[in-house]
Amino acid sequence: MSTKEIKEQVAKLMVATAQKWKAVYGKEEEATQEEKDGYAVFREEIDKKIDSLIPEREKLSICLTGCAAEGISHYDIEDSLQTVFKSGEGIQYDSESGQFWVYVNPRLVQKVLRHIDYHFPGGIDLNVSPNRYADNPWFQNWTQAERYLAQISAETGE
Repeated sequence: MSTKEIKEQVAKLMVATAQKWKAVYGKEEEATQEEKDGYAVFREEIDKKIDSLIPEREKLSICLTGCAAEGISHYDIEDSLQTVFKSGEGIQYDSESGQFWVYVNPRLVQKVLRHIDYHFPGGIDLNVSPNRYADNPWFQNWTQAERYLAQISAETGE
C-alpha cells in the first residue's frame, strides 16, 4: 500500500471514530455506561488499526518540548518552525501557556533543532525525549482527517 493510500485509510478510521463519538456523546441525553464502554472498546480497536497501518519510518517518535525564555512566545517558536516544517509532513505541533511540544519524525530532528538553535539561541529550555503521545504523522485530530478526505474527494470529483 502506498503512503497516500495508508494516509487515506488512517483518515477514514479517524473519521469513523469521530462519527462514533458524536453518536455516543453528541446527543442531548447523557450516554449510558454501556454506550461509553462500547465507544472505549471501539476507540481502542481503531487506535490499534491506525497504529498498525502507519509504517515505523513515518511515525513521529521524538518529542521536543520546552518553555520559552521571557520575551519569546510559544507562538513565535511554532510560527517560525511552521515556515519551514509544515504540520502533517513529519511534524505536529502543540502548545499551551508558554509550553510547547513538537512531535517529530526522527529524520527531521536535526533540522528542527538547528532551526530552533539558529532562530532562538539560548531562548528555549528544550528537552528531547521519545514520543509516547502523538505519533500519527498526518493528522493531529479528526477534523484534520475530515478536511483531508474532503480535499481528496474534491480532487477526484467524488
